[in-house]
Amino acid sequence: MPACYFRSMTLHRRTVLDAIVNALEPLDYVHAFWEGGAAGFSRADDWSDIDVQGIVDDDHIEDVFKIVDKVVEKLGGDVARFRLPEPTWHGHSQCFYKLKNASPFLLIDLAIMKESTEADKFDTWATHGVPQTCFDKKGLIQEVKIIPEEQAKAIMGRLDMLKNLFEIFYIMPMKETNRGNHVEAMFFYLGQTYRPLVEVLRMKYCPQRFNYATRYVHYDLPEDIVKQLENLVFMKPDDMETSIEEVRKWFWEVADSISKDEIIDKLSS
Repeated sequence: MPACYFRSMTLHRRTVLDAIVNALEPLDYVHAFWEGGAAGFSRADDWSDIDVQGIVDDDHIEDVFKIVDKVVEKLGGDVARFRLPEPTWHGHSQCFYKLKNASPFLLIDLAIMKESTEADKFDTWATHGVPQTCFDKKGLIQEVKIIPEEQAKAIMGRLDMLKNLFEIFYIMPMKETNRGNHVEAMFFYLGQTYRPLVEVLRMKYCPQRFNYATRYVHYDLPEDIVKQLENLVFMKPDDMETSIEEVRKWFWEVADSISKDEIIDKLSS
């Protein structure tokens, strides 16, 4: 559907965000609330969701979700919602809402954090973007800096593992290509051949998000690199063997060029 269709929907980004903030800010147990995601990189557009996080008293997590549920109902309700089972992978409580009267892309992605949490609060701004603060009553929204030496150590450890995994598994797509199982071959290719290439490219060009796989590649990698990646992902089954060989050569060229000092220099600049 064209962008003009979604712009014609009743609810718009600012309306939804303001409704949530106006409901939460007066509550004494909600201490901070901010928008992240695309907004944190100043690139929110018609296709962006509303990626919001809050810090609250430990025993009021459920109260916040109940309040937001009421806000959603006042906005016209939702067609679907999904609350992540707990414990979540990141250690916070999270729920997604798809609104009835908004673009299907304008999801509410709400993460609520306990004030006492020791889990990652997505506060490494170099990685997650600069939080767009809605309110912060206690000065809790603070930047955590990347420590270049520690990040470089993590990257080099992952690189050693990735080299071994790639050498073993990069050829696996040909097993299914030779059998005529092209769907299986493509998923082997994306996971075992193509993804490791993207990982090492991220290590070299964007070490602050080295573990983001294909997420943000169009923003984080040089334009010519992205174009090469596009050529290697959109292909016909008959081109599988040629693509694998191109990926293999490129992977080792990049992987062997990565050094700890280079990573530290890039993160320190």
